Amino acid sequence: IEGKAILYTEKELSDTFPLGYSYLKDCEDILRGREKGRLMNDEYWFRYIYPKNLVLFDHEKLVAPEISLGGNFAYDDKGKFYSTTKFYGYIKKSNIVEGYKFWMALFNSRLFWFFIQNTGYVLRGGYYTFKTDYVNPFPVPKDIPQKMEEAIVRIVDNILMQKKENPMADTTELENQIDLIVYKLYGLTYDEVLIVDSETPITREEY
Repeated sequence: IEGKAILYTEKELSDTFPLGYSYLKDCEDILRGREKGRLMNDEYWFRYIYPKNLVLFDHEKLVAPEISLGGNFAYDDKGKFYSTTKFYGYIKKSNIVEGYKFWMALFNSRLFWFFIQNTGYVLRGGYYTFKTDYVNPFPVPKDIPQKMEEAIVRIVDNILMQKKENPMADTTELENQIDLIVYKLYGLTYDEVLIVDSETPITREEY
């Protein structure tokens, strides 16, 4: 209601979900006793103690696993996907002008993966954590040229189209094009590009 998730009342639970409510009543003493009795005298003794931003899931957003081998950010354009505690949803603040497809490309770029590998910590199998505390410090240029954003978005649209037609489609060449634009966005020299990706298919002449 007006952008907020409103909890069912006890009567609404009883009337609408009688079997579920019966189970909750069987566990009432345990539920009221949570957090040293914090809900003992609470009208909504069956609620989560720490409310979550449930309605935010319904928004356009990026989603990404907490533990990953490289960037695995995906675009949820219609707010269809809900996530667990090991999965994150990213929603733009109102002052962010670039679109989600641009940010998805940036967070899936080799440059961002290089950053995570050099500022985060490695887990078993070479995986890294993508908790927000490790994503937030990633430096972003103050001014992002619109032409660069548009070029990246066009490539992203091409990748999404190919993946929709064939989830196994090889889009490596297109991803390399995005990496090239990202390197240019950050003003990297070619020698710095080689530090980020020693096996880059981009030649010095192309760069």
